[in-house]
Amino acid sequence: MDGWWETLLDATRTEAVLVVTALWVLLIAALSKGHSRESAVSSTLVGLILSAVVAILSFGRSRQAVFDGAMMLRLDNFALAFHLLFVLGALLTVGMAWDYLRERGWLRRISEFCALLLMACVGGMLLVSATDLLIVFLAIETLSLAQYVLTGYASDRPYPTEAALKYLLLGAMASAFLVYGIAFIYGATGTTNLTELRAMFVQQPTLLAIGLGLLLVGLAFKIALVPFHQWAPDAYDGALTPIAAFMATVPKVAAVGALLRVLTLGFSAEPVKSVWVTALVVIAGLTMTVGNLAALPQRNLKRMLAYSSVAHAGYMLLGVLALNEAGASGLIVYGFAYTLMTVGAFALLQLLERADGVPATLDEVAGFAHRHPALGWAMVIFMAGLTGIPFTAGFWAKLAVFKAALESGYLWLVIVAVLNSVVSAFYYLRAAMAMFAQSPTEQTRSVRWERLGASTVAFCALAVLLLGLLPTGLWQLGLAVALTP
Repeated sequence: MDGWWETLLDATRTEAVLVVTALWVLLIAALSKGHSRESAVSSTLVGLILSAVVAILSFGRSRQAVFDGAMMLRLDNFALAFHLLFVLGALLTVGMAWDYLRERGWLRRISEFCALLLMACVGGMLLVSATDLLIVFLAIETLSLAQYVLTGYASDRPYPTEAALKYLLLGAMASAFLVYGIAFIYGATGTTNLTELRAMFVQQPTLLAIGLGLLLVGLAFKIALVPFHQWAPDAYDGALTPIAAFMATVPKVAAVGALLRVLTLGFSAEPVKSVWVTALVVIAGLTMTVGNLAALPQRNLKRMLAYSSVAHAGYMLLGVLALNEAGASGLIVYGFAYTLMTVGAFALLQLLERADGVPATLDEVAGFAHRHPALGWAMVIFMAGLTGIPFTAGFWAKLAVFKAALESGYLWLVIVAVLNSVVSAFYYLRAAMAMFAQSPTEQTRSVRWERLGASTVAFCALAVLLLGLLPTGLWQLGLAVALTP
């Protein structure tokens, strides 16, 4: 019996579970002509949970996918931890979306929504597992194509359609950079396999440097790093709130994880390493600074969170630059904390959103906590966590990546990150203070109670608080990650 179970587990992959689930959801939609909405959502939830179970049972059982003698995918603890993170993000997104879409009359396409969400997760899972640049490109496109359609999901409204069009056009340009980068790297080395690249003597270093630069531009766009971040505020603000929450977390964290694996496996040896280290150090500092400074004047809370996500991408780059096990562990800790805080904040804004989709502004949340104290305190937890205040998960997340960067000698960059965290406190805590310090006015919005949306807020707030007070489990998950060349 044990042999049968081991064989079954070795043959099962988290991505395969989600692909089968996505096909099943589309089959349900086709057979029921779109009327079996509850079945589509329940099937999606079951598939995500089964995928998480497979990922948990696969810990410590590193596996590889080999084609023509070259390793194409590596399913190690590093990848599996990210897989769990993507499943968590998708589950929270589905929880946010059900009541939101039902009240606005968009449940008629819920099967397509679920299938696209699942395929976006599949793209993210393949991305963090890829050990070949061709798989990196295919995974990014799988992830991006699903996102383009999700961004314009509410096609009967102008803002989502406009956001999707902007995202599609800029995303196509970023994909072109990525392809050209891979082509240059292949021209310089004769291979796209990362494990072979690392050990290869390069006869044309200039060609390789150009290819690596173009590759980094393509990945930087997906992560929304400065100066390739211009699409993010418009796309997040224009997309439906549940989709914006997903876009701000799962794809961003997946691309950061992929960046760390690509650089660790393929480009961590000198003199290639010196080509990208300086560039990423400058980009990290700019991303943190520009993201926070752009968020300061924002009155639209959804747009403020969009610029906040740009700044957090800069913090995550500290884990990438560390290029050690502490950096990989720090990214896992940061990814989970950031996902819970960001999805929770978007879910709270969703409860405040008007029927026409216009997000709340600072003036419209004045005194909100006097009417709804529980939601007000939830906002305080999310804003404190995103700032990095102690006793929240966000504090431990920043501590993890800051510590990894210090160990690798990036003292001045950590100082920049700490100063940026201080700057971010002004706009994060301003939103929380507006809810408590001011009295309600005629502009103060009322809550559109959505059972699952409110449950998502409660779950995320409790998780951020508990992981801040009892971070041992999150730290142990981070320490279980081993990313080796």
